[in-house]
Amino acid sequence: MSPDLNAAPEIIEAAVRVFDEFGYEGTSFRRIAEVAGTSKSLVTYFFPTKQALVGTIVDLAFPGGVFMGTKRTDDDPLDAIVAVAEQVTDSLLHDPLARVSLMLMDRRTDGSPPASPKFSGWLARLTDYLEEAQRKELIAPDADPPREAKYLLSGIIGLAELARDSGAYLRLVEDAVLLTRDRLAHIVVGPRARELRA
Repeated sequence: MSPDLNAAPEIIEAAVRVFDEFGYEGTSFRRIAEVAGTSKSLVTYFFPTKQALVGTIVDLAFPGGVFMGTKRTDDDPLDAIVAVAEQVTDSLLHDPLARVSLMLMDRRTDGSPPASPKFSGWLARLTDYLEEAQRKELIAPDADPPREAKYLLSGIIGLAELARDSGAYLRLVEDAVLLTRDRLAHIVVGPRARELRA
């Protein structure tokens, strides 16, 4: 049975903070209870196991199967790709839920399927945007949207991993946007390539 998330927001928020600060191994129900200002027994009432808590946190980070619920904010598919790169990396920079959920995805071993395989929603969205751009003749007709989506996603994941490993998140959003614009400039046709590099 899934816990009633409306009944436990303080516990979930505290758990995210503790996981973010102490990692998976350093997180205990006792520590979560202290941060939440509640009892350990109440934490275990809602989340009988650490895995149940991990599953809830991961599910919260993937509403509708999309990491952090990023939404399309631009009609132009190329601008939408840049905006998604900015939204996701900004979430990693400013939202502990984003950082913690990615850390915990590989720890989810309770037998339940994740809300979405790691990054598959984002990969599908990038592929859709690139296919739309190709239909609108914004990118080269011989470009391979699924492959280009993998390149874009891999670059951003790499930047995020470097930032996480080094603790240097300061330029993450700017670097992700520059990387995305530069990669797109290689497949865009016409004067738009110069705009992307500017």
